[in-house]
Amino acid sequence: MSHPTLGRTLRRAAAVAAAGLVALAGLPAADVAAADVPAPVIHYTFDNAGGSTVTDESGNGHHGTVRREGAQLRDGLLALPGGSASSAPYVEVPTAALVGRKDLTISTWLAPRSGPSNVAAAFIGAPVASGATHSAGYWLLNPSNPSGYVKSVVTNSVAPSAPWGTEVGPGATNAATSGARTPAGGALYTSVVDGTRGTLTVYVNGAPIREVSIARDVASFGEQLVAYIGRSTYDDPGWDGDVLDYAVYDTALDAGQVGELFAREALDLAVGAVEVPTTATASFPLPGASYGARLSWASDHPAITVDGATATVTRPAPGAGDATVTLTATFTVGESTRTESYAVLVPQDLTDEEKAATDLAAITVPGAANVRTNLSVPTSGDLGSSIGWTVREGEEHVSFRDGVSAGSRTVVVQRPAAGAEAVDVVLTATARSGDVTRSRDLTLTLQPMPGGSAGTEAYVWAFFTGEGAGAERVSLAASRGNDALAWNTLNDGEPLFTSELGTGGLRDPFIIRSPEGDRFFMIATDLKIDGLPGGFRTAQISGSLHMEVWESDDLVTWSDQRHVQVSTEYAGNTWAPEAFWSEELDTYVVFWASNLYDTTDPADRTDVTYNRMMYATTDDFVTFSEPQVWVDVRRGAGRGMIDSTVALVDGTYHRFTKDEADMTIRHEVSTDLLATVSGSLPGRTGPAEEWTLVQERVATGLPNGETGRTFTSGEGASVFPANEGDVNGLDWFLFIDQPSYHGGPNHYIPFGTDDLGAGAWQPLGHLLRENLPQNSDGGKPRHGTVIPVTRAEYQRVLEAYAPDIAVASVGAIDVTTPVGTAPELGQAALTMADGSTRTVDVAWAPVDPADYAAPGTFTVRGVAQDDSRMPVEATVTVLAAPAPAVTVEAGTRCVVGRVVETARVTNPSTEPVEVGVSSAFGTRTVTVGPDRTVSLTFSTRQQAVPAGVVSVSTADGGTVGAAYAARSCP
Repeated sequence: MSHPTLGRTLRRAAAVAAAGLVALAGLPAADVAAADVPAPVIHYTFDNAGGSTVTDESGNGHHGTVRREGAQLRDGLLALPGGSASSAPYVEVPTAALVGRKDLTISTWLAPRSGPSNVAAAFIGAPVASGATHSAGYWLLNPSNPSGYVKSVVTNSVAPSAPWGTEVGPGATNAATSGARTPAGGALYTSVVDGTRGTLTVYVNGAPIREVSIARDVASFGEQLVAYIGRSTYDDPGWDGDVLDYAVYDTALDAGQVGELFAREALDLAVGAVEVPTTATASFPLPGASYGARLSWASDHPAITVDGATATVTRPAPGAGDATVTLTATFTVGESTRTESYAVLVPQDLTDEEKAATDLAAITVPGAANVRTNLSVPTSGDLGSSIGWTVREGEEHVSFRDGVSAGSRTVVVQRPAAGAEAVDVVLTATARSGDVTRSRDLTLTLQPMPGGSAGTEAYVWAFFTGEGAGAERVSLAASRGNDALAWNTLNDGEPLFTSELGTGGLRDPFIIRSPEGDRFFMIATDLKIDGLPGGFRTAQISGSLHMEVWESDDLVTWSDQRHVQVSTEYAGNTWAPEAFWSEELDTYVVFWASNLYDTTDPADRTDVTYNRMMYATTDDFVTFSEPQVWVDVRRGAGRGMIDSTVALVDGTYHRFTKDEADMTIRHEVSTDLLATVSGSLPGRTGPAEEWTLVQERVATGLPNGETGRTFTSGEGASVFPANEGDVNGLDWFLFIDQPSYHGGPNHYIPFGTDDLGAGAWQPLGHLLRENLPQNSDGGKPRHGTVIPVTRAEYQRVLEAYAPDIAVASVGAIDVTTPVGTAPELGQAALTMADGSTRTVDVAWAPVDPADYAAPGTFTVRGVAQDDSRMPVEATVTVLAAPAPAVTVEAGTRCVVGRVVETARVTNPSTEPVEVGVSSAFGTRTVTVGPDRTVSLTFSTRQQAVPAGVVSVSTADGGTVGAAYAARSCP
């Protein structure tokens, strides 16, 4: 957010008020003086800071000192970046004016970036005693404690080992949810320590939030003190935020004085913060509040009319000339008001010729040179032109239908067949404004359909890792071959996607493959909790209405980020978007969670409502339908339903959703994806086309893979089918994020099943736990999605993001073996994409003895045990042995229910021959006389045996074998 230069405005207000020359809220100057505020003994406005010195504008010489690197003094504010306790910058405040004071008022304008956490924006206390780790007595201000409440406390008794246990005041450690929640944006925090009366009274924006009795005051902390802005003596991280003004008074201000202080300063701040465009050609929003001040607006010209928080612009007719409009804002704080005027130029309207030409020129079709899916085109322009569409070339490849939104048409694409050349299609757009029409051709290049039917053999995982600094970005990981429970870290553990738009944060990424198979869309939540004042509460009241979108043909080369609004102005957030391709609707259904309000102005929203699941449809993730409510069930104060994920099995949709009543996962089914739920959650019975319950508290109570721990609650469920041949032998996986605030290890917990509808889940956390990807900062996968991929797609991902894992080539594996002898296949020599080499074991497929029973060549497939589980092949050449002087016949028979292996060795020569006869069940040496046959048997002691080979070898090295079929005895 931007801030006005405050020191100048606040000093001006103080000086004018002291002179009795300003009347606030229409009151005479004498009435204002009745709430006279004494001069502060320390006052930092941050206007005249130089180097590391913060000038004390009170004139008392109590200049502050900036310690450590990283703080910025600019534009009348102090910007502190936070950081670790050992490195975060802060301001050291002299304490000569504070020692021995029973009565003290600390009033500071703060705009926090630190979210709910244990930090200190301001602190006055005893020095840390020798051998101790923190002050034994103190006053501490934290705008947002871990519960999201304002904390301003004093230690009320002496407990050097645990002073936090003696804190009193709003947001205290033992009363974390007392007082008031952290307000959004900048606010004035005023703490009155009145030792004379024995009270601590805390105000936010001039209004009291709590008063408590105190037995100790600043004088009780001793004759030596330390005072800071941005830290305390605890080993907590530094506070992150902007300090706009800091003042200390050596008296206990009363409620009237605090209210006057806020009114005077808030009006200055509010006026300085409001910006209105100097030129307007379209309607624009007007702020309804700023720094605690309420704003009302008036216009002196019909070219701009004001309706609530919207300035509606009506441009003068062409030739009528431009209009200059004065907008007047009335700023109100309590009984105090101020007016400011803003001049806005409204240019005369364009001619119909100009409107049609401008609207036509503004038409763009993202990815027109690489079309692989249906897409949307506009039917109206920003200047009001209607836009019609026809096909000039390529009617056999495209047609039109009603669009997903009122202002669009869908271009239905019929791509060329696999193996054909790409095709250019020419569309003609005709814009009409009044009686004027203008036309323009747009060329779309339709790519041929993908060839083949390659199955999926690996997985890619998109995820974020949490709320910490830098964690709200998107990372990718790749499985170790066809194993959904073993993963490779990619890109050296660094995230691959950082948001450049919206809030600057990315969470909950979801990747979907197009029905054609060769286009991927990734959508993500536009949310940055790190540094957000008020944390998740603020994010649900005044959060983003957008989702972030990327697309790719190969999971490696991605489009530019698109920041797309999908929620209405009545929503407070747009969380965890997922998508599902509906073959029935021939479009994508996108769903997410939103709090809904009866006002479009976040300043009028006093608290969160509850999350509904919403949905919209889209052809191309560019144009979306109006959002519709999908699930509307209030599950408690501020609680609803979030984080849906969907799978389709045999015509039935399975939906897994987080129930915020107890923070667990709920499983429902329906044959109609868009069936709605309202009022109450469905039970186990009902029509097939309505949602009905399969299971509540999915997986709750099962082991989560941590020693002695169970899965209790979670969020961000992701359901996906197992690949054929996945080494875990399951049909479906359900990953559920169990963050630390839900009692988990702060990463996904996996479960599996062979029957999605049975509600019976197998815990798999012990397998995934040791095989998780891990970012360089230690973060592990939180809310995201796993997508099955082909081996070729998987290979491209590895080559791009893990060349030390991607296999570039496999050394030839050529093996020879005599007839009747199983080949020894051995290891594989791999050359990686980064040029390194390694030799690894191979899990070889079983070899049928019949393959080596006679001379010839055959191949054996295997999986190299490298991190990519590279498929390999060995070529086996079966060598013919010297022709022996004997022949052999092999067979089996049943004796008393057990299989007996038989062999008949015949010697057609005129000389006796000594031979060795061997099989899987024994070895014999016999001499076969001239022109004689010897019969042998081998007892297997088994009721059934597989097919096998009996081999005969002679002294001269000749071998001969005979195969026999599998046999089972009754």
